[in-house]
Amino acid sequence: MKYGSGLMNKFCLICTPRSGSFYVQKYLSQTFSLEFGSEWFGRVKHVHYVGMKTSPVDIDHSVNEDLLDTEEITKRQIYLMNYHHNFIIKCMPFQLTNTLERVNMSIEEKLDIAKKMLSHYSLIYLHNEDKISQFCFDVISKNQDHVKRNYTSYNPEVRETPPDNSMTATKEHFDSFKWRQDFVDEFQNQNWKGEPIIEFEKFVLNRNTQTKKVQDWYGLKGIYGDRSLGFRRAIIPHADYKKIFTNYGEIEKWFG
Repeated sequence: MKYGSGLMNKFCLICTPRSGSFYVQKYLSQTFSLEFGSEWFGRVKHVHYVGMKTSPVDIDHSVNEDLLDTEEITKRQIYLMNYHHNFIIKCMPFQLTNTLERVNMSIEEKLDIAKKMLSHYSLIYLHNEDKISQFCFDVISKNQDHVKRNYTSYNPEVRETPPDNSMTATKEHFDSFKWRQDFVDEFQNQNWKGEPIIEFEKFVLNRNTQTKKVQDWYGLKGIYGDRSLGFRRAIIPHADYKKIFTNYGEIEKWFG
């Protein structure tokens, strides 16, 4: 696959919640000189329709679902289709039907819509091996200051570690997490054509071993060496969730 004109300059990182996708997307955007489009179809993102600018929507997203309507999702898609600059966005495929009109569709219908909409992008997949830490981080994200986002901020000066024994995960949250993971897995199973798969844990250890997959598949020319040193944003590691969660042992059993 070669990078060139048309849809090949529109990249989308396919990911799951709390996967470290921000770090990966940001590094890819800088390495390959792509405009950074953030989580374009997210319901907690306000799209300004000025360049690729987005901003957070300060809501309690733990209790608010279906905040977007299909008209807004379509508007965002059309904007990108007519945007004539190289960019990278990220998307969790289930977001495309997380709307007032589509939320109760069947899984098959949701997957079909995701396939059609994401066919307009050059895809990159992000995988996480440590699902338990990803799940714990997702639970924490729902139990924080939803304006400051003090437990999940990518800014080290803002990020705080929750107190010991301050979180208890529920089976309902686990089921929701697993549904989202399974949906993205099934999307990949049905649509993967050999596109790059970035493994987050390996990305943390050596970014360029993973970005080289994207370079080789799409025929890109990246920025490396001394010029790339400023791209290497420090990745905030996971906290010790065994201390934070009152039922960590139960969480381990849920994951088998």
